[in-house]
Amino acid sequence: MGEPSFAVRSAPYPVLEAGSLSYPEGSYAVSAEAAGDGASVTITHKLSGAPFIEERLAAGSAEYGCLVSVPKTAYRKLHRSREPVQTVGWPSNVVGEPPLLRPLVVTVEALDPRLGRDDGVAEPWQGRRLHLPCGARLAEADYLRAVSSRFDLLSVHPDKTRKPGSFVARASTEDGYYFRVDAAPDIYAFVQHPADHPRHRRSIVTHMASRCFELLAEESRKNEAEEGESWWAQYRNLAALAAELRRQGLPTWDDEHFRPEEAATKLWPHEPPATTSGD
Repeated sequence: MGEPSFAVRSAPYPVLEAGSLSYPEGSYAVSAEAAGDGASVTITHKLSGAPFIEERLAAGSAEYGCLVSVPKTAYRKLHRSREPVQTVGWPSNVVGEPPLLRPLVVTVEALDPRLGRDDGVAEPWQGRRLHLPCGARLAEADYLRAVSSRFDLLSVHPDKTRKPGSFVARASTEDGYYFRVDAAPDIYAFVQHPADHPRHRRSIVTHMASRCFELLAEESRKNEAEEGESWWAQYRNLAALAAELRRQGLPTWDDEHFRPEEAATKLWPHEPPATTSGD
């Protein structure tokens, strides 16, 4: 029997994913909800119509998972869970931007099954003896991007036209609401890879955030007259940001007492190095 030709990617075993006919009755969907801390997401996996995968999950030889990755920084980490609801997190001081999330089902031990009709696979797979190594992806969902948190405020991009050490920020509503920061190559590289200087990186991010809060206050004053006080509620990341400011006892950008530098240093406080007496 030849290799089945209907898989959307080259895998020597059936995979439940969009565009594949390996599981004719199979369905794999996920939903995600951002947590209030801005550095974690709760993912709910919903899988049906794929008895082989469902039985491996029940037996513990496969688990639900989510691959967290940021191509720009080469950050990658796989989070696994025995339960269909899992919370995945990432270090915001390392990732630096909303990561990509890839929900999946993965084997946690090597398997050598012979597939049959009762496994829910398409006919070309039936009767085949397969080898599934530990880590084989049995199901994959589309990529998700972590959104709807205060950490989505900044999107930093390299700009070769900028002088070293400089940046410029502007608001964007092309995909939600966020601030695009065009930074000189040296600043961009340092923000992405701070090496052993996380405090210096944090201070740069605080500076960027302070400027973005200024722009947000200006935008608020302009939009209030045109759209009303709640114009920003349509943007999930701004709603999360406003909730975090209120939680910390700070006014939001549509309040006359709002101070951009106070908000920035409250959410991203400076961390000066410790000094000894007499310094």
